[in-house]
Amino acid sequence: MNPLIAMSVVAASAALVPLTSADTTVAPTAAEGTTPRLFSTPSKDLGSGYASSPDAIVQATGDAEGLHILAARESDGFSFYEIARLNRKGLSDVGPWTGYVCTTGSGNYAAAVYAPSAWSNQPGAYENGAFAAVIRLSDGKVTEVPDRVQLAYFTPGCGTGDEVAFTSSSATDKSAGSTTVTSVDAATGSVSSRRTVDGYLTHVTPTQKRTVGVLGGNLVDLKANGKKLSARKLAAVPGPMFALTASKNGTVDIGTVDGKSSVISRFDGGDFTELGRAPKGEVKLLPVADGAAVVGDVQGIDTSNAPGLSKHAVDGRVAGISRHGHLVTNSVFSEQMKGITKRIGSPSDKGAGSLTVKATALKTGAKATKLVDADLERPKPDSSPPIDPAAYTVAGDDDDDPRTCGEGGPETQCLSGSGAAVYGKVGEMESPCIVKRNDPKRQALQASANMVEWAVDQAVHGELKVSRPSNWHDTGLAAYTPQGLFPKPPLTGGGDIPAQVMLGIMAQESNFKQASWHSMNGDSGNVTRSDWYGNENGIHGYPNRAKADCGYGVAQVTTGMSEEHATQLDPLRAGAVTTDYAANIAAGLSILAEKWNQLKALGMNTNNGSPAYIENWYMALWGYNSGVYTSGSVGLGFFNNPINPRYPADRQPFLRYSYDDASHPGDWNYSEKIFGWAEVPQLTWDAEESYAEPNMPLGGVKAAPRDLFCDPSVNACNSAAADPCPSWDASCYWDRGVDWMGSQSTGNSSTEKLSYSLGSGEPELKSKYGHGPCIDHPSVYTNAIIVDDLGQHEDTYGCGDFEAADDGKFTLQAGDNITTLRDDGSFRATPYLAPIDLHQLGAGYDHHVYFTHSYEYTEPFHRVTGRWQVNQKKLPSGDQPGQRYKVYLHLPSHGAEAVVRYDFIPGDNTSGAKPDYCNVNQGTRSAGKDTWFEMGTFSFWKGGRIEADNIHKGGTGDDNVVFDAIAFVPFNSADPGACALVDGGL
Repeated sequence: MNPLIAMSVVAASAALVPLTSADTTVAPTAAEGTTPRLFSTPSKDLGSGYASSPDAIVQATGDAEGLHILAARESDGFSFYEIARLNRKGLSDVGPWTGYVCTTGSGNYAAAVYAPSAWSNQPGAYENGAFAAVIRLSDGKVTEVPDRVQLAYFTPGCGTGDEVAFTSSSATDKSAGSTTVTSVDAATGSVSSRRTVDGYLTHVTPTQKRTVGVLGGNLVDLKANGKKLSARKLAAVPGPMFALTASKNGTVDIGTVDGKSSVISRFDGGDFTELGRAPKGEVKLLPVADGAAVVGDVQGIDTSNAPGLSKHAVDGRVAGISRHGHLVTNSVFSEQMKGITKRIGSPSDKGAGSLTVKATALKTGAKATKLVDADLERPKPDSSPPIDPAAYTVAGDDDDDPRTCGEGGPETQCLSGSGAAVYGKVGEMESPCIVKRNDPKRQALQASANMVEWAVDQAVHGELKVSRPSNWHDTGLAAYTPQGLFPKPPLTGGGDIPAQVMLGIMAQESNFKQASWHSMNGDSGNVTRSDWYGNENGIHGYPNRAKADCGYGVAQVTTGMSEEHATQLDPLRAGAVTTDYAANIAAGLSILAEKWNQLKALGMNTNNGSPAYIENWYMALWGYNSGVYTSGSVGLGFFNNPINPRYPADRQPFLRYSYDDASHPGDWNYSEKIFGWAEVPQLTWDAEESYAEPNMPLGGVKAAPRDLFCDPSVNACNSAAADPCPSWDASCYWDRGVDWMGSQSTGNSSTEKLSYSLGSGEPELKSKYGHGPCIDHPSVYTNAIIVDDLGQHEDTYGCGDFEAADDGKFTLQAGDNITTLRDDGSFRATPYLAPIDLHQLGAGYDHHVYFTHSYEYTEPFHRVTGRWQVNQKKLPSGDQPGQRYKVYLHLPSHGAEAVVRYDFIPGDNTSGAKPDYCNVNQGTRSAGKDTWFEMGTFSFWKGGRIEADNIHKGGTGDDNVVFDAIAFVPFNSADPGACALVDGGL
């Protein structure tokens, strides 16, 4: 694990909503009216005695704000609140988060694993790259587990006590590798052991008698053997699995699949005994206090001879159950996961943090739905006044190199990662991606969903020929057409890629984002990127050129976009891929077409082999994600095989029944996810479907059966086993054609539906935010000297040339411009750290701002400093009277959030003028509009300037610090203004 990636956690206030052990003490209820109850009439809906009930529940769901850990007590009418929020502020531009949570046997603690959802697009990333934490439920205290772990539906493993098992796997498409089990004492958060066993170990769970898991298709007893684990077989698991729980007296209950049935069985020390069956996917097995519960369609399941296993009949989907079985959640998800993108700077925007809980009270059958605002019950930081003038003081040299960087270790450790050298020479920290970030000439315009759909409709049929004139959107590029640069790739045998297949890929890969996650429809900004810096998207770890992944834009185009590639795109094509969503889509088609053609060359047809049917792209999508092996052992690897045990065997089609599926995408293989997005469109920020549904005569896109690619005559795979192909190596590869559709026609197979006729013109941009005037002045002062964050305007939105650019100067400094080699061989190179969390956005004055995030003083390596100054020729020397200006600050309509200190530095003078400062709350002062804010008058001499940076007391890495324009109006009289600047009294 990289110790530099600090965990970001917001814990709930213990005074408001502690969740103590449900079996010992009833915690105080939340203040009346502070938290909306799930059930408005709890005595009726929950039954008498609810107010003294010890029952409680913990659930988790993710979005761009992090993995929200929600809790509720029956005594409060099951009023859900956020007890903790898990993310990594050290990761940049990663989009939504996903994860899983379990509650320990005592009910006092929860354990969670979490990671960016986008990592599910990277084969193997979920096996050993996720983060882990334990949460004390009495007060929300979060303790980080230092290991990187596996993120899968069967982790973490909570059992009957407070021991938690986290796993990490080295499995790849070529080997099952080994599994490391990290045992954690939830009460202390400390790691008690780390031990490894060969093979793919799943469902590790501590019971009252032993710690069990599933390895090679068998339930095994795991025991320490030095640094290794020994795995003694207890019993053969009777089929592919979807659940395992510890139950009473050391027994183990499991859920498996047999054909079209979900099967519940119990192990009591001898062998598994079947307890009954239900239609596949319509029953869940979940842990509760002192046992387990089977929930859903339980008519055919007999628990009378299974002490500790209760059963509850519930209609519809089941997400979780309370500890004492009084409440079942049917779904818990963030509205953002429907496709609604992250809010930017406006408190009225919804999406991230708006969580929908649907639940059923088991005593009465009452159902309820509640929208939970995850921010409502979170403790708020001390609110700073919008304006906070004070005497200017210097607390020391801000560029000092502190011995710690706010994370508890010596400075060399914080910068170099556990004392290791920092990736060699500084030159190796330069990203190899050929189009660099924060170049105003390479801003990506975030197209609205209608434009993306139009471009795909045209591109898949070779009609994306819209003319981009020379210098389109001020890029400086020559004129081109998207498919003039990137012609439609031919498919072996002819035909076209169905539009909804490509739309599904872009929904999963980038959420339709050409520009970064910070940019809303109509904004420009840096292009959506992969791990450009090779540091796992971290902002604390130095760039590692050798590991960089240069994926660009809505289609995540990688080929030819790195200096490390043997053949690189020329500047025109690379620039178009970066700035133009349409060119990016045109370039992205070639990757999918290549996989189709490779499979054709291997004789691996899907169904009747026609590209017109969406179902026939299943194997090409498999290869698109994890590759097609074309030499040696050929075919498709085991990672995306739907029989793979990392995917729950009872899963229903992705998204078909709920957007909740998008909150845990790792439960499905890549092809299933793309089919789901093709069938169920993402929604736009205004809750409209982003694209048309395909023609689906069967009511949905029919994915391949889970066991279709498992045949012992082809790939040494046993579909009836819990671990169908334990080696995960070449013997598991699939290299044959398949057919699950039979005789195909438009009457039984899904086909594309075009919303835009071929050859139609580019549709109008649907912008979320309006954009202010291109060039204006504060109040009536047309003589104002305006110093913008860009010295020369970049004409993204059709504005004219910037006026009087030579009258002032803006400079932006990332880090402290110091790069030194230490005695231990590591580097201090803050100019390579600070820019990682520096961004640009098409907002503010002349529609461009730079922004970063607010950090505490203990993190100076993320310092970004903006300096505004009038042309020095216009300022007097220090022995002359100063030039007084009335100063106005421009704030954008969106994107600004932090309280920022602006330092007024007069320059050297003999008049006795001293520096002063003013704290401005950028978010509240802008009030959702492009705003000129009058600060007051101040006198300047040569060397005079205004400075602001992002290092502030209480900075958490969350709030945006924006660098926009400042206007200097020559003024004769003193006016302290809102900032009460001391110059007003001179």
